This record gives sequence, structure tokens and C-alpha cells, in this order.
Amino acid sequence: MLKCTIIIPNYNGEKLLQENLPFVIKESEVFNSDSEIIVVDDASTDNSVLVLQEKFPEVKLVQHEVNKGFAEGIHSGVSAASYELVFLLNSDVQLVEGCLNKLEKYFGREDTFAVNPLILNQDNEVSQSSWTRSQFSHGRLKLQPWENSDLPAMKQSKKGFLTLYCSGGSVMMRKAMFEELGGFGEMYKPFYYEDFDLGLRAWYRGWPSYFNPSAEVIHADKGTIEDHFKSDLIKSTQRRNRYFLEWTHFPLSRLLFSTIPFSLLQLLGELVLIDKKNVKAFFAALKEVSEVRKNRKAIKTKKIQLSEIIKNINN
Repeated sequence: MLKCTIIIPNYNGEKLLQENLPFVIKESEVFNSDSEIIVVDDASTDNSVLVLQEKFPEVKLVQHEVNKGFAEGIHSGVSAASYELVFLLNSDVQLVEGCLNKLEKYFGREDTFAVNPLILNQDNEVSQSSWTRSQFSHGRLKLQPWENSDLPAMKQSKKGFLTLYCSGGSVMMRKAMFEELGGFGEMYKPFYYEDFDLGLRAWYRGWPSYFNPSAEVIHADKGTIEDHFKSDLIKSTQRRNRYFLEWTHFPLSRLLFSTIPFSLLQLLGELVLIDKKNVKAFFAALKEVSEVRKNRKAIKTKKIQLSEIIKNINN
């Protein structure tokens, strides 16, 4: 059994910490090996730090003097982590009994990079993003739907379910691999697609990610991002970062003859509809083309190509 550090980034989440930390502590106590919990407080202005110090003294606290965002919160937590595995957990996610032990079993393979649990909402409905399988459509990667009715058989199966990437809100991964990859990409700040990018970069090294349907977490429908950022910023950042991901990882021929032409057609329609958010996102992405080129160059040498990864996952 490998040891595990649970890392929770926090910004003004005193209520969420009080609701969900008891479940995390309980899970860490029944974990089959040594574990620790680190909360990285990202310069909260509420009583988060006081709550942690008074109610959860067993939790290790790392504090940022200024707000740095999700990725830097994770990086600070990973740097402070003592153990081989790190479990990244949003403060609005509740662990279901047995989750950590079930995820750890996947690391018997030395090449495993990351494992995601089954993600449920508060009404026990399954999130399709638990298991990310995709296909190219109109130049884009579209999430392939899967049937919830298959879950009972999947839970009984001893097969490992490969996934394109693991959601950063509840993922167990190997610390050394995360650090070797350089963690989450700077370009994707403040949020969205950084976990997708990281998962693909791991795959290129020959480090697969998995979905374990037997391990479960409960994630509220409304996340912490929606609590702290305006909807226009969220939408434009999401679109900008999708461009970053596509321009970084897609083969050049697909970009030139499919992805970019389709994007331009979509933008034309949005101009007619006066949808400024998405037009703004496109030009914000264009400003970072030199950074995209640098990232494309960094991943040029691959053990496996994107098309092969998609084929392996979908088979």
C-alpha cells in the first residue's frame, strides 16, 4: 500500500470545510496506509483559517499571502506533501466510504498516473465527466456518452477503465509524475482544461489514467468557481482555454483543415448574434500563440499519439 496526501485548495470556503472535512478525516483514518490532509488557503478573507485552526487541528495548513488561484494552490500542496500519492480534492466534494482505498489499488501498476472516482451530485445522479472518452467531431473532441445502466457490471468487472484525463476536483495521482510533468500549465490560469492538458501530457509519456466506478464522491452541482467569479468571465475563460488545448495537442493537419475553419465559422455566427464573450476568448487565445507554439514543441516527442490514445480508451 502506498501512502497518500490529501490536498484541498480553499478560498473563502469556511462553510464547505466544516461540511466536508469530517468526511475526509474519516476516510483518512480508515485508509490502509499512512495519510495526511493538507488544506492550502489561498488568502481567504473569511474565517477559513480560524475554522481550520480551532476545529481541525489535525489538518496541515499551508497559507498563501495573496490569492494565486487553483493551480498554484495545488502546486503548494504537492510541494508540502510527504507521501507518494496525492489526492486532489475540491472543498465542495464529499468522499463516500472506501473511496481512497479503492483508488489506491490502481497504483499497483507502476505506470499508472491518475485515477478518478465515480462523481455523483447531491441527488445521486452520475456525472458523465467521471469517465472521459472522446471522439473527434467537426474538428473538436466531443465527450462520448456512456450508459449509467452499465455501472453495476462495470463495478463487478476487474477490468481497468482507461480515461482520457481525470477531473482535477477529485483525483488520485502519483506525486513524482505530477512534478516531472511540471504540474498544471500556466497558460490555463485561472481555471478549466488544466486537468485535461495534464492528462494528455501524462499519456504521451506512456502514463495512463483510469476511471474506477467503484470509488465514489459527491460533488455539488454548483461548484466553487461559480461562487467566486462572474458568469461572463467563466464562459470566456472556458472557451479561451479550449482553444489553448486544441491548438496545443491536435495534429497540425487537423487544426488547419478542420478545427480552425470550424472555429472561424462558429465565431462568424456568434458575431451575428453579438456574442462578445466568445469573440473575446478567441482573440485572447490568439495573443498567446507564441506560448502555444512553445508548448507544442515541448510535447513533440511522444511515446504515443493522440489518435492512438483515443483508440485505446474507446476500445
